Amino acid sequence: MWRRVGEKLVQWRGFGLSAIATSATTIALQMTGAFQLLELTTFDQWVRLRPTESIDHRVVLVTIDEQDIAQLGQSVVSDGTLARLLEKIKLHRPSVIGLDLYRDLPVEPGHQALLKVFATTPNLIGIEKVLSAPNDSAIAPPPILRDRDQVAASDLVPDIDGRIRRGLLSMRVPSSSKEPKTILTLGTRLALVYLELHQIKPRRIDAEGKRFQLGKTQLVALRAHEGGYVQADSGGYQILADVRRERLELSRISLTALLNDTIQPDLLAGRIVLVGATAASLGSRFYTSYTTNVQTRSSGVELHASLASQLVSAALDGKPILRGVAEPLEWGWIFVWSWVGTMLGGSLRSLRSAVVVIPLTGVGLIGSVYVLFLWGWWVTTASAIVALGGAGLASRGLLIWKQLQHSNQALGNYAKTLELKVQERTHELIQQNLILEKAKQEAESANRAKMAFLANMNHELRTPLSIIYSTSELIAYDKSLNPKHRERLSVIDGSVQHLLELINSVLELARLEAGAVSVEPEEVPIWTELEALQTMFRPQAVAKGLEFCCIYALDLPTIHTDKQKLRQVLMNLLSNAIKFTDQGRVTLRVFSRPKTYSDPSARLHFEVEDTGAGIAADELERLFQAFVQTESGRKSRQGTGLGLAICRQFVHLMGGEIEVQSKASVGTVFSFSLPLQPSELPL
Repeated sequence: MWRRVGEKLVQWRGFGLSAIATSATTIALQMTGAFQLLELTTFDQWVRLRPTESIDHRVVLVTIDEQDIAQLGQSVVSDGTLARLLEKIKLHRPSVIGLDLYRDLPVEPGHQALLKVFATTPNLIGIEKVLSAPNDSAIAPPPILRDRDQVAASDLVPDIDGRIRRGLLSMRVPSSSKEPKTILTLGTRLALVYLELHQIKPRRIDAEGKRFQLGKTQLVALRAHEGGYVQADSGGYQILADVRRERLELSRISLTALLNDTIQPDLLAGRIVLVGATAASLGSRFYTSYTTNVQTRSSGVELHASLASQLVSAALDGKPILRGVAEPLEWGWIFVWSWVGTMLGGSLRSLRSAVVVIPLTGVGLIGSVYVLFLWGWWVTTASAIVALGGAGLASRGLLIWKQLQHSNQALGNYAKTLELKVQERTHELIQQNLILEKAKQEAESANRAKMAFLANMNHELRTPLSIIYSTSELIAYDKSLNPKHRERLSVIDGSVQHLLELINSVLELARLEAGAVSVEPEEVPIWTELEALQTMFRPQAVAKGLEFCCIYALDLPTIHTDKQKLRQVLMNLLSNAIKFTDQGRVTLRVFSRPKTYSDPSARLHFEVEDTGAGIAADELERLFQAFVQTESGRKSRQGTGLGLAICRQFVHLMGGEIEVQSKASVGTVFSFSLPLQPSELPL
């Protein structure tokens, strides 16, 4: 058991090192910020995919938009108009009022009226701009509100792409005293005032001042390397901003509606009220996770309202504050997915399976990240996907490399085995060649012996048969012989002729089998041969009462072939046709295929047709075998069974193939074709 476990560990050692290397590479890339923009873009996508929340009626926006400016007839709201607006709001008894308008300098008319409102409104919070930049200097608060400690910071913290994803709760600034002064931002100050009315105050949990208990939630300061951030500016006290869909999740009324008293009486009572400009002509507008074009940018007052709503909802309702995962946990997260990719790439034997399963696992990774986001945790996505895919590719490459090593080793072993097999096979082939050579020599010797035997037998048989035949002819001249003796002489003559024919056929077949017969082509006028055949076979046909027809075109060409072999084939076929036909006719046809002689593929076609007894279907397959006779041939007691075999050999030597078609009691057609020489065809 332990041995098998050890073998498995050795086998997976390379994959483990691959997973570690992939994890280390991915973490190194992440620490350089290579994935930061991808992570921030993914964060925006998760924010947009969240379900829309109900309107938070505890926070109300009093907006100054372009229509309000047009009705007031002035580009900047005067102090007098602002004083009237604040008095209207005070009549509705809100919990706290946030004024997101800079009033460090008077805007006449009505400045004194505004100062009076500032002095008589203890729950009014003004703003100042604390942080300065090369192109954006700090802005002082209204002096009277500063002296009454009713001022908050309006500063926002943009990311490297200019979008607002973090909420700045407070910051530490130098002061005249030894200790730096803590300044709350507007949304934070408004939320804490509102929560204090509900007997909720922030309580420090740790000594560093990074953790606070606020009602039902804990506030944990954002670190520089949490979530998808890398070396982010974490100055002050920051959290991930839960930006609201302003037009769907925040209550709002216009300045004109409030001045004209066209709002519900209890709309502002006991609530957080923020007054600020949303018109693009009156202030800066910011990109957020919900921004998809210029028209969907958010104003500063909307962002402060979202932060106040986020803190109040967390403290009173227990809504989770979105947090980023700490850097060590992110490393563990990357290693987990790297190991998953390694396991998949190393265990899936089929490349097709790996191509399907690993992307599906990536989809599962993205889904799990989204679920964690809904639970309040921002986990890195791009780096995990890179780790999964990179580890999958690396382990797949490692697996292929191991397979190639195994295949190379197996190929080397097979090459050695093959070499031995080749040597054994070569030895076997040499032995077989020796055996075949010996068999060839024996066959040639046997063939020579056979030819010598046939030649001797031909001489030994033909001599007495010739004597018998000549003696029979001499006896036949004796006029004193009675008919019975003459009949017996006729039998003797027929037997002798049959034996001579058999001897000639056997010798011819033996020569063909031995390859001793060659084609001797010459110019053959076909019409001359056809006339000679008609002269030869018409009397035989007429003697049996048969009609003999020879059909051919008058312009038949001269064919270049072996004249003797062609004549012997036609004579054999015509002789058989007349022999086995008792009534009807025998027809010889000669024509070209195709019809024109000038075609390079033209052939001269020969057909011998009779109306005899025909050949049975089961006999056609064996018809051209030596010493095989059909049923009609055996009944006639004529022939040797060698004629058609010889004809087939002759036709094959001349470049053709002989065929037969037959129907019992209908007749038989033997046909063959010979090639025509294009150079010798008539023009």
